[in-house]
Amino acid sequence: MNTGGNTMNNLDEASAARLPGGRLAMLVNNVCDVIGTRRNLKEVSFMADFFRSVTASLITEEVLEVAARKIYEYFRYNLLVVTLATGAEERIMAFSPRDIENAPDDLAAILRNYVGLRAHDVKGYRILGLDNPEGSLVFGNTNYLELPMNLGSVTVYSEFNFINHFSDEMLQGMMETFAAALRNSLEYGKVKELSMRDGLTGLFNRRVLEEMLEIEGCKRQVAPISLLVVDLDNFKLVNDTYGHPAGDLVLQTVARVLRECTRGSDLVVRSGGEEFSALLASVSPLGALEVGERIRVKLAKNLVTYNGRQIRMSASIGVAHRSEKEHCTMKELVVRADQALYEAKRLGKNRVCVYSKASCLSEKSEQLSLKMKNSRIVRIK
Repeated sequence: MNTGGNTMNNLDEASAARLPGGRLAMLVNNVCDVIGTRRNLKEVSFMADFFRSVTASLITEEVLEVAARKIYEYFRYNLLVVTLATGAEERIMAFSPRDIENAPDDLAAILRNYVGLRAHDVKGYRILGLDNPEGSLVFGNTNYLELPMNLGSVTVYSEFNFINHFSDEMLQGMMETFAAALRNSLEYGKVKELSMRDGLTGLFNRRVLEEMLEIEGCKRQVAPISLLVVDLDNFKLVNDTYGHPAGDLVLQTVARVLRECTRGSDLVVRSGGEEFSALLASVSPLGALEVGERIRVKLAKNLVTYNGRQIRMSASIGVAHRSEKEHCTMKELVVRADQALYEAKRLGKNRVCVYSKASCLSEKSEQLSLKMKNSRIVRIK
């Protein structure tokens, strides 16, 4: 029976070959089968490489860059835009090939080193110089793909149709892999952020300060930097008199005041207990003193209301500054700030005390205490 079946198939093929154009049709079918097989193998190879690459990192920016680079290796697009809708605002990352005329000859090496693509973290296309890429002759066809898990979308602008270039199975697998890698990186980012924050005040914790001081200490080019150590006066009395919930409210108020009195680029941390620190980069000694005095005055003016009772606050602040011309390690900077804080406490609290050498403070800084109303700035050597 099997032999008869094979004979019938052979007869059918032979009959088809005798028909007009039959041999050509068979040849076309065979070629299509070969092309389809090669395409499938190429897609399988790409998916394996894509999966291995995008899951190698837990940093969201790296996942985005690697995915954009890998897609570019397989399909030369003009612009790739990833829209993440995971927070209150959409985040848009756009990737475009580097200007080929100015790029080295070895494009593969460029792509391996991430310099073959430019990454733009933007809130809209206008920052890229694009009012509307859709239908643009420069960016070509618009190909829109959704990211699973409600993460957002991927839009590819290319001269050729991106979607038709891939099989449906590959597009789905690529987007699922991309979304899973992004979700893992975003979850990791949340966990890392929580490990760096103080749960009560929302400020960074002491570990972040230590890491930043270590980074500053390793820099070859020394830059001006100031460290402020803020310690609440008589905080134990607040807890004993009003209870720990009142103390927590005071600490949260102090954190808010510190944020209001510093720049967004400054690092503000809760060092522990009732002690806070602020690391100010690229600031003069006078500027650091002004920040310290601003914090002291604002804390003294703020009254915390708890159960109908008002709680007054004050703080002693130690300031240490390292200029770009001074050799001072970060450990020494911390010791100096602590010494200044100790002196502020010894002199009666509710004052700013700065550690400085004779050359550290200018005459203008010396006159600061005379210019500021109710100022309590003290200098120690």
